[in-house]
Amino acid sequence: MLTVYRTVKAKYSDQSLATEGARLFGGRWNPKGFPLLYTTSSPALALVESLVHQPRVKYEKLPKLLLFTLRIPDEVTTYPVETLPAYWHEESYERTQWLLREWLSNPTTLVAAVPSVVVPMSYNYLIHPAHARFKEIDVVKQEPFPVERRLWRDEGLSAELE
Repeated sequence: MLTVYRTVKAKYSDQSLATEGARLFGGRWNPKGFPLLYTTSSPALALVESLVHQPRVKYEKLPKLLLFTLRIPDEVTTYPVETLPAYWHEESYERTQWLLREWLSNPTTLVAAVPSVVVPMSYNYLIHPAHARFKEIDVVKQEPFPVERRLWRDEGLSAELE
């Protein structure tokens, strides 16, 4: 078994294994219409990945986060940085959403390990809900995941963002 981590906004605390957002909006590794559960290799990476996607708001207005610890079957296909095209970490997701086309369409393994754009020497674990072993995921723990004030730089935000 593999232990992975996922942050969820507290208001969605009942959605620890939800893939609907990824299906509706897509992400770096999946186009719209393909649900995935995005998880990380560590709590620290889960926090960093979450922070880079937060809106520019004052610290006090950041959403409250929960950290979910999951145990999953360690059936993984790994995509190391050196096997990915040079554009894999572009800010736009347009070209990267289909890099895993074969796995998205036919998930022969439950998990695809891909490098984090934020911390490339660490992995994000994409979990495919259409794989038969998805039901074996065990939610081990759910806990508040406060953001340390010093990690959030909100100086210079205009009054209109407050």
